[in-house]
Amino acid sequence: MIKNIVFDIGLVLLGFDVKKYLLSLFDEETAMRVAKAVFLSGYWHEIDRAVLSEDELLDLFYSADPGVKDEIRIAYDRIGECVERRSWPIQVIDGLRDQGYKVYYLSNMSEHVINEGRHAFDFVSHMDGGIFSCHVKAIKPDPEIYQRLFDKYGLVPEECIFIDDQPANISTARKLGMKGIIFESYGQLQADLDKALTKDKGHSRISVLCYGDSNTYGYDPYTSGRYPYEKRWTTILGELLGDRYEVISEGLNGRTTAHDRPGAAWKNGVSSFTACLGTHKPVDYLIIMLGTNDCNDSLGLSAEQIAGGMETLVSTTEKEAPGLQGYIPEMIVTVPAEIRGDLERSPFACELSAAAAQKSHDIGPLYKSIAETHGIRFADASGAEVSDDCEHLTEEGHKQLAELLHKVITARP
Repeated sequence: MIKNIVFDIGLVLLGFDVKKYLLSLFDEETAMRVAKAVFLSGYWHEIDRAVLSEDELLDLFYSADPGVKDEIRIAYDRIGECVERRSWPIQVIDGLRDQGYKVYYLSNMSEHVINEGRHAFDFVSHMDGGIFSCHVKAIKPDPEIYQRLFDKYGLVPEECIFIDDQPANISTARKLGMKGIIFESYGQLQADLDKALTKDKGHSRISVLCYGDSNTYGYDPYTSGRYPYEKRWTTILGELLGDRYEVISEGLNGRTTAHDRPGAAWKNGVSSFTACLGTHKPVDYLIIMLGTNDCNDSLGLSAEQIAGGMETLVSTTEKEAPGLQGYIPEMIVTVPAEIRGDLERSPFACELSAAAAQKSHDIGPLYKSIAETHGIRFADASGAEVSDDCEHLTEEGHKQLAELLHKVITARP
């Protein structure tokens, strides 16, 4: 599956210690003023975007603090001294290429920094190509610059793993279909990349792990059994996605997000979650659709507590997935179908009430906020059709859910 390794450059393949650099030029107070005017003002991104002329860019820096105009010019002219060559990139790049991988760069970088710091860019000649932002006038995390890389080299996003030090850039990469590793250190990169490439061997299809409750299990409200395989939303989703994908159903009747059920603590979604991730690694997409059972009156949870349970699962994935497979799968936080209908006639009436139905409605915006905070995908299946029991999907509801998630998985930002 993984054929291409894509690296960010600044703070990954080379060092760029602004504080150290400025303190080598100025006293501490002046260094801080220059840092705020140039590197922390928001204007630095414009040098990487390369739309403004050099004079226009410098005028922006000067406007942020006219009192250190001369110092700003000095820091700008000598920026090459801030660029630090690292000893390991060529060895890593050559090693990856020897294994048959293509290696590219995708970097927010200005022509000025490239020219002034050329001594540190010797690894570029060892790579198969790449994109500098200054050459396409677009910067990460704008999806356009990623697409430029795909188009230029004919890359399939799902066959790429992207390494960057900025979570926002990794988030966009994942939404485009790439796998992502957040760079923290050389040792961490080596461990995560080795794990990802090792687990990837034999991983010929894009895996979609569906972690949910009875509606993911395929509970049939009319027979109290299970819908036929071909009627379940997970099966329909696999058909919509096609042969390049493998959809894995992990549904458990009665499962909650992260809360114990009376007499059935093992249905707490956290209890088997990490083991499930480990069982199916490597996981490319992770759909989490839980919360209906948390709304039951017997648990006495608020909508905020239910959302907290969902966030626990998201955070657990972020924490545990790198150790299991080297990277975090692209997650899809999914709001389940709302509890609605004639509650008093439901066979589950003892667990359901108007308050439970209201909570199933209220968790929607909270789930969306979780997705936005963590930079992951969101799906709202609250309107999917439910049966007369008020909480389990009809056959039509399964189709609606599959179609919704197909759109979310295949959508590009």
